[in-house]
Amino acid sequence: MMKTINSDQKTVRSGFGRCGESHSFDLLLAVVTAACVGVACSSTEGGAGANGGSAAGGASSTGGTATGGQVVVTGGTMQSTGGVVVSSGGTSSAGGTATTGGRFSNGGTVASGGFDTFPSSGGKTSLGGSGGGAGGASATGGASAMGGASATGGASATGGASAKGGASATGGKTGAGGTSAAGGAGGSTAPIGGGDTIPTGYPAPTATNYAVCKSASPVSGGSGSYCPGGGFGPACTECLFGGSTYNSTMTATADATSEAGNYAVTVTVGGAATDTSIYIGTESNRNLLALTAIPAGKTLEYAFAVNVRALEGQPDESNAAGGYPGLDLFFSGPTTPPVTAIGYALVTADTKPVMVYMASDSTECDQTSSAFGGWGQMFPAYFHAPVDIANYGDSGESSSSFYGNSKMWGAIKKAWVPGDWAIVQFGHNDKGVADTTVQANLTKYVNDAQAAQVNIILVSPPARAGSIPVGDQSSLHAISAKNAAAAANPPVPFIDLTALSTAWYNTLPDMTTLHSYKADHSDTTHTDMEGGYKLAGLVAQAIKDQNIGLAQYLR
Repeated sequence: MMKTINSDQKTVRSGFGRCGESHSFDLLLAVVTAACVGVACSSTEGGAGANGGSAAGGASSTGGTATGGQVVVTGGTMQSTGGVVVSSGGTSSAGGTATTGGRFSNGGTVASGGFDTFPSSGGKTSLGGSGGGAGGASATGGASAMGGASATGGASATGGASAKGGASATGGKTGAGGTSAAGGAGGSTAPIGGGDTIPTGYPAPTATNYAVCKSASPVSGGSGSYCPGGGFGPACTECLFGGSTYNSTMTATADATSEAGNYAVTVTVGGAATDTSIYIGTESNRNLLALTAIPAGKTLEYAFAVNVRALEGQPDESNAAGGYPGLDLFFSGPTTPPVTAIGYALVTADTKPVMVYMASDSTECDQTSSAFGGWGQMFPAYFHAPVDIANYGDSGESSSSFYGNSKMWGAIKKAWVPGDWAIVQFGHNDKGVADTTVQANLTKYVNDAQAAQVNIILVSPPARAGSIPVGDQSSLHAISAKNAAAAANPPVPFIDLTALSTAWYNTLPDMTTLHSYKADHSDTTHTDMEGGYKLAGLVAQAIKDQNIGLAQYLR
């Protein structure tokens, strides 16, 4: 598997570490306490900012099963050093033949549940694994070559944001090429030896759009050397469709506001004479596709729904940054990423995404610093289009502070529509608060969602891991989330990430291994990008195990 850590500002973005402290990417943080670590005090939290369009209801038809998963990296073709514990890098029968497991690779077929939930020795195993038998290409995709829309790309001449599109009338660019003029009506294309089933109406990838992309250089940071947008590289490509001026402040620019919205994105990769692999990221370190194998001679297509906000990281964190305006895509791999064409356009009523709004703290948020990685940043890689994740997590927030902030829960409520989803996780910054009080706070989120006919999932926080075995985690209020979920009418799903992360941490052989997944390789609460990817996998697996409605969209 591979770490995603962004670095921008034309390759280097200003990062942030502890609550109220600015950090450059190459600054190593000291070992921090469990009370104030990472990106916010007392398990700071944070997440993507607010402008994510109101788009979304939850169109579930994608024209095909798209659950088979693509033909992906087998264990860890990318990094021979990917596994700290070599013998545990993923069994040869599931998740790949390479015993080192690799980093941020999809290993086996994710659709069969191979999320590498509890690696036996805690090594950096590949993400696939246990149930690869059900993977394979989702060849039931549908009819038309691209399923596309009209020659205009399905978006209006002014940017194509429909009333459901989640952006202003002038928001966003449709991009050169838009949807294919020859795109058929209805159906969707079957993947070619892997890849995605492209939803009907998504824009056809064009070489013209890809022509704006340029190579970039990896940047050394607190947890390693990474390409912009994530990935070890060493080959990096960045595509800045909204503009190349990086905003290091938390004040939204006019360009960023006009370009905000939910985008339908398609990417064509492959065609090389030799086997290769690719990692795809977007916005502020957000992972869209884990390091994935591209067989020699194969041309594959992938589709994504991408939430673009005027402030692309956290909605209200002074040490974060606004980022680039408009849609940003980033590619990385061991050699020049094999991208040949890109399509992008604001969503329309016909391409309305299944919106998933995330409310949380710094353990889940879209982090900017290369040393940190919230699990919500990595969550999109587990879903195929039309799922569109809008991460409003913010550093330092508690179950009460997030609820009362108009840039956070207020913005989510303003954007959602019936049928959307909300995932709510709090507890780290409710330290010292009574369980009953936290339960009452979480009940407010549930009541709001149910009144709006929005699906909600309550998640307890990832454990603070100051030792192995992990100590008492009662301060994180998992019981509050569990009780609030059970008391709802009707009850709502609950995922005990506290217990799941504790169980995973307890499989690791020592603190050195545990810290290899942690922010700055020293934090006890926050993860780096690889650790965030592992936590996101635990949540994705729980969604599958509990047969929660979002399970149908898992890769």
